[in-house]
Amino acid sequence: MPIAPIAYPLRRNSQKRIYEEGASYFITAVTYNRYPYFQIPLFSELFINDLLFAKDLKQFKLHGYTVMPDHVHLLITPSSKANYSEVMHNIKRTFALHANQILFSKPQLSNAGDDIYRRLRKNDPYCSLQWSEYLINLHRRFTKQYGHDHNIPFFKWRKSFRDHIIRSDNDLSNHLEYIFNNALKHSLVRETEKWKWMWIETMAR
Repeated sequence: MPIAPIAYPLRRNSQKRIYEEGASYFITAVTYNRYPYFQIPLFSELFINDLLFAKDLKQFKLHGYTVMPDHVHLLITPSSKANYSEVMHNIKRTFALHANQILFSKPQLSNAGDDIYRRLRKNDPYCSLQWSEYLINLHRRFTKQYGHDHNIPFFKWRKSFRDHIIRSDNDLSNHLEYIFNNALKHSLVRETEKWKWMWIETMAR
């Protein structure tokens, strides 16, 4: 049975980006047609793993995240290696590729460096050989629960993403609090700390 999309009012995405060295950004990315892919726990798990990989690869500071059924919120400070548009392009592209591998085709083991992460060092903890084994495990878990003839659609993100530049310590605190309480706000949990797919920098991993 397909998962029912959640009804939210549509909001226009701003295409005007402000890049300030050392600035932090609150970012929201939404699934296409608000389809609640992240109600499936392994996709929330996968997104967080892809996010942490992107953090290492693009060298941004991660202040917090929450994964909701049909959208994600992040608070990051990019480094000189990649601006936040480049960071989001990597995260969204990587996750969409991995999610659709799990949904529609069994991931195959490959030599390190053969995937979209390009030529990673063989001693890198996220080398593609290890990552493909992880994807195969997720694929097995998914097909065990949903089978091969599921009705879940091809994963897509809504085009672009929303961003807000953090202007003060108070602004930072307010957005971290928003991330912390988002699942409670949407009645997904009765206690904020019970939401497994959320983290802010004042919490231990």
